[in-house]
Amino acid sequence: MLSSAALAGCVTPAVAPAQPSQEGAAPQEVTTLELWHFLTGAYSQVLDELSGRWNEKNPNYKLTVRAIPIAEFKREIATALAANTAPDIAGVDNPDHASFSALGAFADVSERFAALPGKEEYLPGPLASTMWEGKHYGIPGDTNTLGLYINVDLASAAGLDVETPPKNWEELTAWAEAMSKPENNVYGIAFSARQSEEGTFQWLPFLWQNGEDIATIDSPKAVEALSLWVDWVNRGLASREVINYTQGDALGQFSASAAAMTINGSWQIPTLRRAENPINWKVVELPYSIQPASAMGGGNWAIFATSSHIDVAWTFLQEFTKPEAVEEIYIPAGRLPPRRDLLRAGEPWKDDEAYQTFFRQLEFARPRGPHPRWPDISAAIQTALQQALTGQATPEEALKRAAETIRPLLG
Repeated sequence: MLSSAALAGCVTPAVAPAQPSQEGAAPQEVTTLELWHFLTGAYSQVLDELSGRWNEKNPNYKLTVRAIPIAEFKREIATALAANTAPDIAGVDNPDHASFSALGAFADVSERFAALPGKEEYLPGPLASTMWEGKHYGIPGDTNTLGLYINVDLASAAGLDVETPPKNWEELTAWAEAMSKPENNVYGIAFSARQSEEGTFQWLPFLWQNGEDIATIDSPKAVEALSLWVDWVNRGLASREVINYTQGDALGQFSASAAAMTINGSWQIPTLRRAENPINWKVVELPYSIQPASAMGGGNWAIFATSSHIDVAWTFLQEFTKPEAVEEIYIPAGRLPPRRDLLRAGEPWKDDEAYQTFFRQLEFARPRGPHPRWPDISAAIQTALQQALTGQATPEEALKRAAETIRPLLG
């Protein structure tokens, strides 16, 4: 729980945003701002480069960037809030935004957002994830979703045609079986089922594809969705290590041809294309059972209510809303902007089938929450995945326990 001082700081005075000092101005004391995020790979590198460029343009300010592993991120934030040592800016996973906002951790930027050029261009889902009780507590940073990556050469060697990829769970399982080569340590499919938000993010599409949702997480169809994963692991179509895999680990297995397919996101495209020893790959929409569905990913940017530099932090966040951000941030990071105008500005995406696949998949992407108790809801799902995939419980038992935790939280 936040201190009374932190809670009081949640309401930001209506003042005009301060503009960082320009080059040539009289020397002033350098003000340091801190930004924490959980992002990895290309996006983390882009953020480092962005902060460097911003610091060069604004010599009276120094923005420092700290990357924290996603499994430790929320704990680090909670510890900093309790010690009153929170940074100025945080890049948070969008389902966690509401829980921090409800606690008063983030500054109310509603008046600043009202004056933001192009504010009407934000996609509804990403924008809703930054709001709580009708107020704005940040801006969406990016959006993404999941697709199915296929190793073209391994598929061809197994007699499969990537021009007619799997469309449903039965076909997906058949493809994984055809491409699994235990004698060569090659698994048919890789995904992340670790005990973090990554596991929840990767399994929820299967729950939704089978016609269920969080409130019906112990239904027969929900059990069927978890049983699919358990079957893959028990049959050796997926490694038992999926319970420990990050999404980056799953991609690593795929890029090393140790997994013939992987469920992963658009942010992995630059990584695959920049690989020293690239494989021949293709990405397609997720196969589904009853209805198409995927999870809406992405992160948001928020300013902590305890920050002494809210105006300057808001000025920095507008770097993510300008047209140049497409070339400077989103394309090199492999991320999709959460604004229609920036999506339209992405000329290189127009003829890029990999990105177009994710644009199509976004039409069926669903948000996680927003709900102030989402971290607890997600933790119950993660525990169910771990129990079922390690044989500690049947899928039915694991989801029944999860439902007993989740339903009171949903009210």
